[in-house]
Amino acid sequence: MWYKKSIFYLAIVVFVTVVNSVNAQYPGWTNYTSGKYVNAVVSEGNKLWVGTNGGLVCIDTTTGDMTFYNHANSGLPSNHINTLAIEDTNIWVGIQGGGLAKFDGTNWIVYDTSNSGLPDNNITALTIEGSVKWIGTYNGLVKFDGTNWTVYDTSNSGLPHNNVTALTTEGSVKWIGTYNGLAKFDGTNWTVCNSGFPDNNINALAIEGSTKWIGTDCG
Repeated sequence: MWYKKSIFYLAIVVFVTVVNSVNAQYPGWTNYTSGKYVNAVVSEGNKLWVGTNGGLVCIDTTTGDMTFYNHANSGLPSNHINTLAIEDTNIWVGIQGGGLAKFDGTNWIVYDTSNSGLPDNNITALTIEGSVKWIGTYNGLVKFDGTNWTVYDTSNSGLPHNNVTALTTEGSVKWIGTYNGLAKFDGTNWTVCNSGFPDNNINALAIEGSTKWIGTDCG
């Protein structure tokens, strides 16, 4: 038993030493969180918007001042934020179980299954193409042009799964991560790739030139 405890204490000492070493090597790191999971980060000029499971945070990167928005003090219908996107001076907020919110700095507008064409209130991914919002949900991909809502799912499109987990655009092409691989949609044609990945659960997408970077559950 003494042997096991000694190993445990040694592990703690080693961990603390490593953490202190990292902080010493990289003194420029600043922790802006307050114990909440950070699910999304986007920038707007000198503002950094951070979506957490405890609400929305706006950080002024020049002063370090922070403004916190949650269900109690704002128009957010729920505090669990999955995804964020910027359109001009508007911040679009995808909420777990709460739908889609738009915030212009003063006013909040919330879209959910009761007042819009959203098929589900769990918003998992967002990307903006011009004035068109592309919205990932548990129940399909949604196109919103400011007036009309169009829903794409496995019954009317080439989506390989209705649970959309990641979105990005490349010109007029949309890349869509799902629970069953990656889909490419050019507005007319669908191409699906669900082989060759370490896992078909796609969690994150990024484009670098002509290269696609794809994060999955397993690598």
